[in-house]
Order: sequence, then structure tokens, then C-alpha cells
Amino acid sequence: MLAYFISQSNQYVFRTQPTASNQFTMSLQDMTTLENLTASISGLTYEGYESYVSFSLNLSGVNVGDEYRATLINSGSLTPIWNGSIQVYASQSTDKSVYENQNTQYISHQSENRYIIMD
Repeated sequence: MLAYFISQSNQYVFRTQPTASNQFTMSLQDMTTLENLTASISGLTYEGYESYVSFSLNLSGVNVGDEYRATLINSGSLTPIWNGSIQVYASQSTDKSVYENQNTQYISHQSENRYIIMD
């Protein structure tokens, strides 16, 4: 299952079945209403040697809690090369973790997520 966050950058990287073409479309089916729609894919790169694809996804008209069956289709041969599901979540901020060591005077560097490790 892939998580889709509304109003955020949704970048995905996953393995697929091997294919000769690097032109893809993603079709979605709402699991509740069985309505079909096509996702907007941008920045797509396909690595043929390792059979993985990366892209940004933009879904319009979706609501929090929606869940979709997703199929990535090779546009040249119309064969599906990946099947999965996408669940829609509300926009969230990513808070960085703050770890303290045993001395409690050193904490992680807030801007780059670096941590101090004691010997």
C-alpha cells in the first residue's frame, strides 16, 4: 500500500516487472464507489536494469480516507507491470526526532538530523 498525502509532494520509488518501454499511465479504481480515474504522473524515470520506477503522483478530487486499487500500465503494450493500493491521508508535517544521550546536554542537530553517539 502506498500513502498519498493531500497537498504534499508524493514521490514514489518501487520495483516493477521488466518492460521495454518507459511510458506509463496509472489507472485507479475507488474501492468504495468502484469509480475509475487516471492519476497524473510527473518526473517519471524507469531503470530497466534493476526494473524500478520513480515518479511524483498528483491526484485531484480525492478525500481523506479514500482508498484506491492502483495499476501501473505500460502505455506501449497496455500490460500492467505493477498492482497495489493507494490510501489518502491528510497533509502532515514531518517532525524530526530529537534524541538525547546519557549526558542530556547534547541533543541532535535540529536542522540536519545529525545525532551524537557516545563511545
